Amino acid sequence: MAAAPCAWLLLLFPLWSQAEEPASYESTKKLPPLHHAVDIPYPDDWRQPDELPLSTERKLECRTCHGLKNMERRLYEGIDTKAKDFLRGGPYPRLERFCYRCHDPEEFERPNIHIMLDDKGELREDHCTYCHEELHKERDRPLERSEYKLRLPPEKLCYGCHLKTPHFNALEHQASKPKEKMRKHLREAAERQGILLPLSESGTVMCATCHTPHQYGVIDPGRNPAGKQVDNHDLEEGVRYRDHPWNRVVREDKQRRLAVLNRETGEQFNLDYRRIDREVLLRLPARDGSLCLSCHEFER
Repeated sequence: MAAAPCAWLLLLFPLWSQAEEPASYESTKKLPPLHHAVDIPYPDDWRQPDELPLSTERKLECRTCHGLKNMERRLYEGIDTKAKDFLRGGPYPRLERFCYRCHDPEEFERPNIHIMLDDKGELREDHCTYCHEELHKERDRPLERSEYKLRLPPEKLCYGCHLKTPHFNALEHQASKPKEKMRKHLREAAERQGILLPLSESGTVMCATCHTPHQYGVIDPGRNPAGKQVDNHDLEEGVRYRDHPWNRVVREDKQRRLAVLNRETGEQFNLDYRRIDREVLLRLPARDGSLCLSCHEFER
């Protein structure tokens, strides 16, 4: 999983305050919004980078993070946040790159709540109740929609962690309302294969139409169609891809534009064309078209 945005890390510090008028830290002892606390002791068991100086009492101060001279005396509204040494060693393409000079990125990663079983195969209740208001004791019994007890409507729930456009064609499908002919085709496909392909209460496509949020084994696929999904695979690794000969053609086609993008951003982006080798959390395989054919009919 990707590390959480740096703003999440900063939320751990309660000493922010909004400077109401043009002021400096020295004159008001008030910090601008989304700011790390200062004048606090640096943990004895931490070793800060040599380039980030502490006070003589091993406390964080303005000059610890900022390389601009007399930072504590500068008026907030006049500070050039794009200056090279606004943050020491900068500029940084992503703010968390600077934060992780002291903080361990793994401690700020979001948990993969889809991993709902522990090493003994028991439910991890805190992962279940992330989405459900209460733990379902009879999880192998098909539930009515009113029994889900979700914290948000299912068509909105996924957006608490995931983007609306996590993959190709995601936005095109979301909130689209299939016509009756397609709805009939969908119902017949679900019944024929003994799976669940749910629409929202208003009849629109949602993430959970194609994806199952539950780890394989949480729901018995033999007794509940909601438990049927693509083969059981390790959710720690997730989707896996394999190399494909077409990759060389794609890389050569994009080489010039990628070079410009890398030069402008200071990042190093690479583009690879690969085929899906393993899928997770899908109700039917997408790589062979089975999932698509649940809704769509293609003429030969």
